[in-house]
Amino acid sequence: MSRVLKQIVVAGIFCVIVFALGLGAYKLVVPTQPSPTPNLTINLSPIAVLTTKLLNIKNNDYDFVAKVSNANTDYGSGNVQYVVSFMDAAGTKVSTKSGSFYILPGQTKYVVVTPLSFNTAISRAEFEIDSIDWQKLNPLALLGTNLVPKNVSYSIPSNGSAFAKVGGSISNTTDLDFDVVDVAIVVLDTGGNILAVNKTTINTFLAKTERGFEAAWFTPFLGQVQRADAQAGTNAFNNLNFLRRYGGSERFQQFY
Repeated sequence: MSRVLKQIVVAGIFCVIVFALGLGAYKLVVPTQPSPTPNLTINLSPIAVLTTKLLNIKNNDYDFVAKVSNANTDYGSGNVQYVVSFMDAAGTKVSTKSGSFYILPGQTKYVVVTPLSFNTAISRAEFEIDSIDWQKLNPLALLGTNLVPKNVSYSIPSNGSAFAKVGGSISNTTDLDFDVVDVAIVVLDTGGNILAVNKTTINTFLAKTERGFEAAWFTPFLGQVQRADAQAGTNAFNNLNFLRRYGGSERFQQFY
């Protein structure tokens, strides 16, 4: 009986060793499956398209503007891909135009698409967001993108050089220099309806300085002008000079 028991114990130990060796060989041959990547888009709000406007400038020339908003307080994007589809009076799609814009956490901004020219008259336009390259931005970095429009005014030149102009200045209240600052300009009537849009850029914008801007329209537009608004911004996600000073970013893409 003692001999049989010893044989059983030896056989058991042998089986354990063989199993362990087999399991080790299996793990070497078959790689461990990685854990699924968490879906970070679940708790994020999509970028909202608040309003869109197609403006007929002259004949078959147009401008387009969309007002978009990002409700997320920590996440923004330096690369939001969009598509604008243009339809004629019969509802037939005549053309599409794709592009991209950036948006900071908690930001509402205008996306101006100009100039647009077609071979036929356009009746309406549809604006769709195609994909978003989400990035988590440290709240301190938002303090480094404070660009303040000042003294924005609408005027009609007396010398006839243009139909209308909007001018003003942008104050860079930060301690950072920017390569490019984008300025979007909208002209509105008393009801807040957009009558005209334009855009310009300011290059090499140094810290603690103020720079002027001006946009002109050479084709008349209809409506009673109440005021002009200007929005200034820079793509913080591509500006490594100050973004890296405030820490890295966390990224993932969301497709629609």
